[in-house]
Amino acid sequence: MSDLPSIRQRLSRALIGISIAWSVVVSTVVWLSVQHAVDDLLDNTLQESAEILYGLLTLNHAQLPLQGGGSLPAPLHEEHLVWQIVSASNAVLIRSHKAPMLPIVESRTPGLSSVGEDWRVYGMPLQADGRILYVAQVAHVRSDARLAAAGAASGAALVVGLLCAAWLRARVRKEVEPITAMSASVAHFDPLQPGATLMPATRAELVTMHDAISDLGARLAKRLANERAFSAHAAHALRTPLAGMVAQLAVAQRKSSPEAQPHLARMRQAADKLRRVVSALLTLFRTDNDDLHRQEVDISDMVAHLPFESLSVKAIEQARVWADPDLLSAALINLLDNSQRHGATTATVHVQHEPDITHIVVKDNGKGMQPDQLERLQKALDKQHYEGQMGLGLMLADLIARAHGGRLRLMPTDAGCEVDLVVRQS
Repeated sequence: MSDLPSIRQRLSRALIGISIAWSVVVSTVVWLSVQHAVDDLLDNTLQESAEILYGLLTLNHAQLPLQGGGSLPAPLHEEHLVWQIVSASNAVLIRSHKAPMLPIVESRTPGLSSVGEDWRVYGMPLQADGRILYVAQVAHVRSDARLAAAGAASGAALVVGLLCAAWLRARVRKEVEPITAMSASVAHFDPLQPGATLMPATRAELVTMHDAISDLGARLAKRLANERAFSAHAAHALRTPLAGMVAQLAVAQRKSSPEAQPHLARMRQAADKLRRVVSALLTLFRTDNDDLHRQEVDISDMVAHLPFESLSVKAIEQARVWADPDLLSAALINLLDNSQRHGATTATVHVQHEPDITHIVVKDNGKGMQPDQLERLQKALDKQHYEGQMGLGLMLADLIARAHGGRLRLMPTDAGCEVDLVVRQS
């Protein structure tokens, strides 16, 4: 799985973050607004209660017991508003039964005022003699009312924001599904198969991508068809003359003088090697993994027939490999030719089987490679950066290994060179 960031995850996180931030901001604004509105409402309630009491007390002024600071008779009940009538000398004349016995406000204060953190008071003068009516509310009652109203409103805003975030996330997932479906269609799109098409674009944003990929597939299919046609013609144009050249050199070698025979033998070997390389290249580049002509290959028999005169090659054990014999033979020839060119006189071929893959290990007694050179070549092979990094032999062997679902590995060794040709068996 790629570690690249996901568009869907990034959009989901962004939307969730925005929704939560928006919910918090809205909740805070609602909280402050509701608290202010509740304060105004409670202040208005204080004022209106004072005005109502003012009217009632004025009408019943003669019946009020204004001596001694007692309270009006009333059944036991919970008072959220209390009141006092205070004289000009700041003495409580009469009060509600839960009101303090001392004046709530120390000095005459008409209108709205706060007494510390305990009371919110509204004062209304009664008569010209200095008496004043105070209607007050306990601070914690107001605080509880503010908290209840603001908490309910901001909580509702936060819940709505979270629900919107969940809905937006589900909507993003739904809207990204066409991209996922298009990606799956591209993954299974093989432009070389007759009639292969991409799924139709279901969103306007995907039309350009759909058309570009379809056009690219058509160009690749056309180019590959041209290359295969060229390979077929090249195979006929090159193989026949090279085979004839090898045959003519063999005849010339038999009829030539003893002095010329070594030169003709080297020419014959070079021409034969060229014929095999051309054959392997043409076979490789006109096939893919599904076109390999796999069969059971006897490695010992194949090694025994490899044409090397100055290099002693032997297989360590009898082993069979499921592979394309022409390509595998070309890979071994190129690896062993590398060994010979780097001073090896002997080479061994060892086969090791695992459940799904087979290791064909070629080891020689040549001069080998320095660790830094081996590491550099291995990195180039892993990334398939062949140009300017290595010769035709390693490149061709790696391409053949990859055509068989494997790869080429350069193994560290104390002496000589050891190459592991990995071939997948399924």
